[in-house]
Amino acid sequence: MLVDTGHHLQGTNIEHIVAILLDEGRLGGFHFNDRKYADDDLTVGAINPYQLFLIFAELVAGEEDPAQTVSQCAKACAYMFDQCPNHKPTIESVIQSAVVVQETWAKALLIDRAALKQSQDAHDLTQCEEILKDAYNTDVRPMLAEWRQNKGLDANPLAAFRRSGYLAKITAERTAKRGAVAATGAFG
Repeated sequence: MLVDTGHHLQGTNIEHIVAILLDEGRLGGFHFNDRKYADDDLTVGAINPYQLFLIFAELVAGEEDPAQTVSQCAKACAYMFDQCPNHKPTIESVIQSAVVVQETWAKALLIDRAALKQSQDAHDLTQCEEILKDAYNTDVRPMLAEWRQNKGLDANPLAAFRRSGYLAKITAERTAKRGAVAATGAFG
C-alpha cells in the first residue's frame, strides 16, 4: 500500500496507519508532501513537521523490528515526493524536501529505543513523549552538513544550487526556445 501524506482526512493519525501497515507487511511506499486543507502538495514538512517525525519514528522502529516481515517491509519502502509548488521554484522546493527528509530521518534514528520501550512497558506516556521530543528537538543540521562534506558534497544543498546558476541558465534556455517556437509559429 502507498501512503500519501497529502491524501487523508484532517486529524488522521498517519503514523498509526504506518505502524499497522508495517506490522501487516503491507507498506509499499510513500508520496511525501504536506497539506493545510486538502491535497495541497506542499513542501515536505512545511505544515506539520512533528507528524513527519512520528512517521519516520515508526519506519525506523520497523527497520529494527525483530520480525522479519516487518523489517523487510520497512527496508523495502519506496519514497517519492508528490508536491507541486505554485509559488516557489520547483527544484528549490524538492531540495528543501530532500533536506527535511534527511533531517527527520536522522532525528528518528536518535530516539533512545531502550528508554522508550521501558517507558512504554511502564505505561508512562509522559516520559514516552519526552523521549520522542528529545530526539525531535535535536539540531541534526551540523551533523548532516559534516556528513555531506565527508561525501564531497556541499554542506548546504540549497545554497549550492543557488550558487550554481542552473535555474537562471535553464530559464534563459527555455525562454529562448519558446521565443524561437513562437517566431516560427510551430506550436504543435
